[in-house]
Amino acid sequence: MAATQELPSYGFLTNAPKTKGRKGAKNSSTAAKVALMKLKLHASGDKGLPQTERTYFQVFLPKGAPSSTLPMFFSSKWSVGKVVDFAASQASLKNSNNICLTGTFFDLISAYYTLSLMCGCLV
Repeated sequence: MAATQELPSYGFLTNAPKTKGRKGAKNSSTAAKVALMKLKLHASGDKGLPQTERTYFQVFLPKGAPSSTLPMFFSSKWSVGKVVDFAASQASLKNSNNICLTGTFFDLISAYYTLSLMCGCLV
C-alpha cells in the first residue's frame, strides 16, 4: 500500500473533470430520427399537400432575415423555381429572381447579329 502512494501522480489522471451522465446522443441513427421528427413538427408549408408528396428541408435564410433558418416542406413535384418562390413568400423575403433585366442581354445579341450581317460573316 505504501508503494502505491509513493508513485508519481500525473496531472491528466488526477485533474481530469468528472463527467456525470453522457453528453450527446447515445446512437447517431436515433439522433437523426429525432432531428427529423422535430423538423417535421415545426415545418411550415402548404397544408393541402398530401403527406406522400412532402419533402422536408431546413432552409437557411440570408443575413437580413429575422431568423437564420426555417423548417419547411414542399411538394416533390414542384419545380425549383416554384420552391424558391414559395420559400421566399413563407419567409417574407423580397423575391426578385423572376424580374427580367431590361435589354442588357438582348441588346448584346441584337448588336452581334447586326454586326455579323454588316460584315457578311456569321460566326
